[in-house]
Amino acid sequence: IGDADCFSPPSAAASSSIHTLQNKVSSDRKHVFTLQITETDTTQDETVTDPASIVYYDDFLDPDNPTGVVCARGVCVLPDDDDYDFSAPPGSGGGAGSSDGDTRQTSKQPSIFDRVLGSYLGPRLLLAFASILYGTNFPLGAIMNDSLPPSAATSARMLLASLALSPFLFKLEGKLAPKALLCGCFTALGYITQSLSLVDTSPAKVAFLGAATVIVCPALEVIVNKKDLSITNAPQTWLAATLCLLGVGILELYDPTGATAMADVFSQIGIGDGLAILQAVGFGTSFFLTERMMTQVPGQALPITAVQVSVTAFLCMVWSFTDGWVGSAGAESYGVPAMFFEPTMQTAALAVAWTGVITTALNRFIETSALGKMKSAEASVILATEPLWASLFAALWLKEDFGANDYIGGALIVGACLATALKKDDFKGFFSGGDGGTRNIDSKGSFE
Repeated sequence: IGDADCFSPPSAAASSSIHTLQNKVSSDRKHVFTLQITETDTTQDETVTDPASIVYYDDFLDPDNPTGVVCARGVCVLPDDDDYDFSAPPGSGGGAGSSDGDTRQTSKQPSIFDRVLGSYLGPRLLLAFASILYGTNFPLGAIMNDSLPPSAATSARMLLASLALSPFLFKLEGKLAPKALLCGCFTALGYITQSLSLVDTSPAKVAFLGAATVIVCPALEVIVNKKDLSITNAPQTWLAATLCLLGVGILELYDPTGATAMADVFSQIGIGDGLAILQAVGFGTSFFLTERMMTQVPGQALPITAVQVSVTAFLCMVWSFTDGWVGSAGAESYGVPAMFFEPTMQTAALAVAWTGVITTALNRFIETSALGKMKSAEASVILATEPLWASLFAALWLKEDFGANDYIGGALIVGACLATALKKDDFKGFFSGGDGGTRNIDSKGSFE
């Protein structure tokens, strides 16, 4: 397969190896491509009035993403190529507005949102905006904890998110239901430990420690999928893990003031720090399970998210009952919608509404819409900025001060997130005897 799209008319009599790119169009007009190689004589299909050309779409034959599914941070979508009609015959224009192979335009005009998504910068700016919104979760979580018990704040937030996503709840594929429920339990673990860690740990530190998912997800790939992640086969994973561990170590153990003796450095680690790490385990496992489901059945991002937040809302309700505040004096204003009518709860109530409806429900819609327009690696880089935004909002809203350990440790952790976007080929100069990332195709059409 060449480096660019090429068109080669078939010969009616030549005997050769034919590379056939089969295009399977799903009900939602998305495209999944599989590659086959057959040894046969080239013959003209009499059912085709106009002989077609053989087209090579190299962008869709990514060896690291053979199904053509774009994944980033636990969300997978099919590449969105609705701007070009692949079913149109060559020379007909094939554009999004073509009809019956002629140049007539359809009466339906694309919306502003479609035009934004159809541009180069549009989806990238939208995903960056989603990352900014995600960054607000951490300082707002601390603000909610100032007025509400963590269980009440998280329960109210997830209740609003589940109501906002409820139209998608029953659109879940039946075969995904057990896995989605299990995934929701790990999602709940992430949200509950995040909320608890924000009680006595700075939002910026919780955000940076939460990025330790770059270690959790590869570990699950090895344990569950038995994937070969040796340093020669996945050097980017080892680089990300090393940077993340160094960043966490500096963030937790390094005292820039020098006031802490070496023998007492571990005394700086509090319960909130441990909960923030456990947050990464919960979210990382959730990302891993979600990507497995969405890769198997693409187009289920919002239904799976609806199940996740619904399960989280239910478990947070159980947490609230066991937390001891239900039935106590003044507890009636901790619930929804009562908190919105209590003057002393206005700030916390607005934070609950924002994190539930905007940064949990609406943000997932923005994320899934933008992801289909770019590569997984590019999306991962954009989403890696989340802890930086969390730190910025914590400084602006909570007047947090940062030490050298925060800057150095945070930079290393963000670097770890960025490293996950690298490919094996980017390291070919560091390993001798490598094949430069080249993959051969065997007689069955699979990559060796």
